[in-house]
Amino acid sequence: MPVTAAAEAERKKGSDTICMNIYDYAEAKGVSTRQILDFTLPANPLGPSAKTKHAMRKALKATDRPPDPRTRYLRGFIARKERIQPENILFGHGSTQILDLLLASLKPKKILAPSPLPAWRARLLDKRGAQVVPVALSESSRFIPDVEELLSRLKDADMLLIPNPHPLAGTVLGASALSEIARVADASGKALVVDEALAGFVRVDSPVEAALHSANALILRTFSFFHALAGMRLGYAIGSQRILDLVAGIIDPGEVSAVAAAGALASLRDKSFPKRTAEFLATEKAYMTARLGRIKGISTIDTACNFLLVAPGSPVGDLRSRFLQRNILTETFRTDEGREMIHLPLRRRRDNARFAAALARIMAEEPKA
Repeated sequence: MPVTAAAEAERKKGSDTICMNIYDYAEAKGVSTRQILDFTLPANPLGPSAKTKHAMRKALKATDRPPDPRTRYLRGFIARKERIQPENILFGHGSTQILDLLLASLKPKKILAPSPLPAWRARLLDKRGAQVVPVALSESSRFIPDVEELLSRLKDADMLLIPNPHPLAGTVLGASALSEIARVADASGKALVVDEALAGFVRVDSPVEAALHSANALILRTFSFFHALAGMRLGYAIGSQRILDLVAGIIDPGEVSAVAAAGALASLRDKSFPKRTAEFLATEKAYMTARLGRIKGISTIDTACNFLLVAPGSPVGDLRSRFLQRNILTETFRTDEGREMIHLPLRRRRDNARFAAALARIMAEEPKA
């Protein structure tokens, strides 16, 4: 069941109101953010690790000093880990800012991307006036992007955006496929952005070497989701000097917070954090799969990332609005055959249980066939 351009347009329609962020919704409803459950962003349900929070508390004692303009400790750690030169890393206030600067520099009119894209990415492209040229993700192929179709349609676009893993489907492309995409994009003179926003939740063979040898490829990473530092706004890009200069050519991303950099470095060094996260997610996935499986008409699809896809067996009227009535923010996407799926990032048990109870009530309200 592919997602076509028409289905993507329908999903995006009204996103400014239905997919509003938690702060906009709290203000509009006159409630505290503590009363709202936000299932639209795939953040690590464990939150920052204890070592991360300890490092940030220590860094707070030195806030009378300006931050290191080169972010050298964090830069050096990443460079050694990736076996690259420090100059091939560009820091910014989140991967969204870096992508925004690249879009401002290149001004692409059409961006080829496996679709649908999550609202938090689609809004940025829309803001920059870029039209998404969608490559449908088929449920029958487990939502794995068709590399041959991507390459054949590259001529129709100015830029190629590959989320890896895909933030709605959780699917991953291997390094060999990405390297081939980078080679063809480079030969075509098209920019390639590999967005690894969720890479911490699943092992990804990042095409770092291919990016360094390409004039037009950029790898994006963020500390917002897996490391749970969305409030600190820190991300980075890996690429050749040419494309990094394009990113910073209009506006320098600016110095990142010393507190954020300290937390990010501690999180990368915390070798037990990935294991704890994986164990927690496995437990919650099992719980939610069993809990949702007891709701008539509901099925779940597991993903390699930190979320499930929840699919009602028959159409349910305006799911997102009905969750909003219960102060729960969700994101859904619709397949070409009209099947609506809920993208469900896992949270703590209490929140997951509240979501399951809300969905059970919504399904119980549906008229009997």
